Amino acid sequence: MSNRIDFFQSAEDRLAIPAATVSILLDGTLCPELEPIEIVRSAWPEFSWARLAYNPAGQTSAQLMPAEQIETKFGMGKSISIRQVYTGLPPGTGIFSAAIFDGQIEAVETNLGPQGEKVEIIAGDFSENLKRITVYGQRVGNSDDSTLFLAGMDTIFNPDGKPNAGCSAVNVNGRSYTTFCDEPSQSKFWTYAQAIDYLLCEYLPPGQLYTPSIQQLRALTDNQIVRDLDVTGLNLAEAIQRCCERIGLEFKFVPRLAEGGPSQAIAFCKDGTGRTIELNCQQPGQQFSISKTNIAALHSRKNHWPVTHKYIGQGDVKVYEATFDLVKAWDPADQDTDYEKFSPSSNPDFYKVKDVYRKWCLNEAGQYTPAPYNRGPAFDFSTVFQTGNFAHRRRRFWPTLTTDKQARSLGYYLQVSYDAGLHWWQYLAAFSNLLDECGIWLSSDRLDVDAWVAALKGGLKFRITASVISDERLSCVFADGPVNSTAPTIEHVITLPRQFKFRKVSDQSIFAGGSDPADGGLGVADEVDDSAALYEFVRQRAAASAAIIETADVQTPMLAPDYWVGDIVTSGPESRDLLSCKGDNRSRSRIVRLQMDFKNQCTNLKIVRKR
Repeated sequence: MSNRIDFFQSAEDRLAIPAATVSILLDGTLCPELEPIEIVRSAWPEFSWARLAYNPAGQTSAQLMPAEQIETKFGMGKSISIRQVYTGLPPGTGIFSAAIFDGQIEAVETNLGPQGEKVEIIAGDFSENLKRITVYGQRVGNSDDSTLFLAGMDTIFNPDGKPNAGCSAVNVNGRSYTTFCDEPSQSKFWTYAQAIDYLLCEYLPPGQLYTPSIQQLRALTDNQIVRDLDVTGLNLAEAIQRCCERIGLEFKFVPRLAEGGPSQAIAFCKDGTGRTIELNCQQPGQQFSISKTNIAALHSRKNHWPVTHKYIGQGDVKVYEATFDLVKAWDPADQDTDYEKFSPSSNPDFYKVKDVYRKWCLNEAGQYTPAPYNRGPAFDFSTVFQTGNFAHRRRRFWPTLTTDKQARSLGYYLQVSYDAGLHWWQYLAAFSNLLDECGIWLSSDRLDVDAWVAALKGGLKFRITASVISDERLSCVFADGPVNSTAPTIEHVITLPRQFKFRKVSDQSIFAGGSDPADGGLGVADEVDDSAALYEFVRQRAAASAAIIETADVQTPMLAPDYWVGDIVTSGPESRDLLSCKGDNRSRSRIVRLQMDFKNQCTNLKIVRKR
């Protein structure tokens, strides 16, 4: 006889978890005949939506509603709120609910067949409303604090790197925000915070969506300056996304828990940030415990790694201002001492000698180097471009970067010397700037007497102060890993000619020191160097588009309405490291899409791991 007692426990492979309880409100009224099928949460461009089914078993009356009446009752645009029911804690014990989805009806699907009628309702969040709003025009502020909407203007923030924002916010329909300014001298640069705030305030009717304050947007955007942002013709969601993708922001629409005011809010966050959740899977061989495992199924795919991604940012081509000595661009054999021969009004065959004494060029391509011109080697731009990386090709002159007191370019500042370059004077007679090469052509009917005498004596010379476009772009390089190592390198070229520019008055310009031959004073030169801004943009683009190391599809054994897109996934110390959360501290796993399946009472997560 033995005193031993054996206890046996049956093996369980299914979870005994009660089904989630939700309530559905239609235009604020409880609607028991609707039951949820799935709720999807995602980022741009899908955002959040829900699928619901019409179930007549939930009706209190026995009368069935035909399909045509169902579509009338659940009309387009009616609000849908799916709320999670929970029990409050003492002393406020009671039944409460919190919204896990808020939206409006966007589509009704009806199926009639042998098995009867089936009606499903698709509801979308507030992003669907933004996609129906087109961005165009400009709201311009006036000096008396009034505003005017100009529908024919393009919605461009800081076009071509020039400011066009008002100096202060104005009040429009009870909301204060920055508007456009059509006077350049009174404008300032738009920031991304102001641009996003303008889009939300200008195109959204008040009271429909809860939006962040301008102070919150400034903190999120680090008060970065906009660079040539054109959103004309985009819908409002696309316009906001174009702002966010440039500065590494994400946005989504979430239901508000606070009572009163709009039911939904637009939430912005920096890419790669979010709250942290745990997904655990206990070690094999242990008894199953719901407190240790919330991963029911997993499928993952790991990509080739490590790989270095090298981002090459290219802005506009560099522009330099300099003073260039011009050479004679005609055949010396055509020279003569007959003054009338070189005037179009006195010589019917003027076309034969039209360039003599009149055409002066830079010889940048070396076209005037060989006989019969013999004007020396091609012009060397290395002292102007500060690099020898240029081609000897034909170019053209552009107006100076130096400006006058009214901030207007000096144009093509041509000077003449009658004593072989000892003294220079501004040339005030007519001349034309050549468009197919760097040069000028004296276009007056007759050459002035001083120039004619100097030409006969061999002392006539010309020089011009103008701008020339180089062969190099403003560029920078950013790599997210080692270069020239055993890891393969993938290059990504980002070309942004309208956003980042480089213009400089070189030390070869007579205006480099701010001197003016006419002693009339000079304005601020139109110089710009966006090198630092381009590097920051490329760095943020690299961070936002980091290579995906692993993609995992995870199913939880229960509905998880508290999981959101952007949540960072970790695992506990006793869990298996199925998502490499503990084995790789240089990468981060985030939820990019989730689906709450009410039929199977589970949640399907799409998780990506990036470096």
